[in-house]
This record gives sequence, structure tokens and C-alpha cells, in this order.
Amino acid sequence: MLLVKLGFLLPVFVVCGQLYLFAVTRQGVEKQDYCRGVGIGYFTIGTVSLVSRDVYFTFGGLILIMLGLRLIAHGLDRLDKQIFIDRHEGSSKD
Repeated sequence: MLLVKLGFLLPVFVVCGQLYLFAVTRQGVEKQDYCRGVGIGYFTIGTVSLVSRDVYFTFGGLILIMLGLRLIAHGLDRLDKQIFIDRHEGSSKD
């Protein structure tokens, strides 16, 4: 039974890794869209796999949730990094 579970999970993680690398290597708005979409998908699949009380699927789900949150964060990255949040132009002290 262990070989069947690992035989199922290993190809799933290989495909997930390929999708992760595909989404991260895009540029601009395309990167934001792909990262957000794949990240939400990973987060959803990871949450659903937590329902299974099996150790392998639970750890696999946690890994997918972490990858999903990381991809969502990549998708929220700003395109133009000219404006910094910690600097306000109106409050210059001379």
C-alpha cells in the first residue's frame, strides 16, 4: 500500500514542480497572472489533501499549501519598483 501512495504522490510533485518553475520564470503581468492562478490551485489542492488523514497526503498537502502561498506572494509583487512604501515624498525634513 505504501508503494501505491508514493507511486501516486511522486508524479504529482514532479508535475507541481514543473508548473511552479513555469509560473516563476514568466515576466511582467504574465508572471503575476500565472503565479496567482497556480498558487490558488496549489493552496486549494493542499487544503483538500489535508482532509485525508493519511500521513503522506497530509505532508504533501502542507508542502502544496506552502508552495501556493509562495506563488501567491510572487503574484502580488509590484511591477514597477520605483515607489517604496517606507519613503513618503511629502514629509521631507530639511
